[in-house]
Amino acid sequence: MIVRWGLGELRAVLAELGIERPLLVASDRWEPQELPIEAAARWREVPSDRVADAAARAGDGVVPLGGGSAIDLGKAISAEKGVPVVSIPTTYAGAEWTPYFGIRDSDRRMRGGGAGAQLAGVVYEPELTLSLPRAETVGTAMNALA
Repeated sequence: MIVRWGLGELRAVLAELGIERPLLVASDRWEPQELPIEAAARWREVPSDRVADAAARAGDGVVPLGGGSAIDLGKAISAEKGVPVVSIPTTYAGAEWTPYFGIRDSDRRMRGGGAGAQLAGVVYEPELTLSLPRAETVGTAMNALA
């Protein structure tokens, strides 16, 4: 897996992996102009009825930007379509390091999940974590340690 520091490295990581048309999956708080790629979709969590729809638009890779929910959606898309994932985590949950993901139904209950994501890269940008609320910082850090 390729690991780089700084959003300026994202294009180089994508090029190294041969990804030319990635799908960006981002939490609502991130604006598309913050990345050197165009956002094609945005979801807060992994709704089970949207994975196949998102996978149909995934191009040749997936770039999830956000916490565990955005990264889980990226991994679900990867498993569905068989394309690589380059994660940009904004929390400390550690979701970028495991191929497993969880999905929810519209009633916000866990519906299932799986494995099979093709983890290919991680781009860490520490500045993206600075605006994280204290409770989320502590909670995701504890999750990563578990």
